[in-house]
Amino acid sequence: MKSELFTVVIGALVISGAWLPDTAQAQRCQATPRMTPGTHYKPVETQRTNVGQGLLIKGRILSALDCQPVPGARIAHWQANSNGVYVDALRAWMLSDVKGGYRFNTEWPAAAIPHIHFIVSADGFETLSTQWVGDGTVEEITFNIVLRPAPGHARQ
Repeated sequence: MKSELFTVVIGALVISGAWLPDTAQAQRCQATPRMTPGTHYKPVETQRTNVGQGLLIKGRILSALDCQPVPGARIAHWQANSNGVYVDALRAWMLSDVKGGYRFNTEWPAAAIPHIHFIVSADGFETLSTQWVGDGTVEEITFNIVLRPAPGHARQ
């Protein structure tokens, strides 16, 4: 009877992940919150990495399942210009590199609340519409984006 109870307890610990050290449990990333694409959304058709100057945006696209990079993710972005007006010149898309990284140069989005819109898609993951939202002018922003695996897809 004791060995059966031991087996059940060990099985529950393995299934829950509770037997893992804290560093291993911390390997799950919290998915980036969904946010509206906004009223100025329209399909982003131009591929380029630099749309302006004065502000560097960089980050990584990661999996919520295991915090691993998501290479080849399509990252579309758009924003208002330094006068607070949405213009096509500040709409572009790019692909994340083999380490899930991305970076582009742009100008400060001079909206009432500074923000930059993103739609990120990748095979095996849910498409995410989100925004970076700021509260003060800076010259560099690191914005990591964590995607949820699509239903029925597991990392290999």
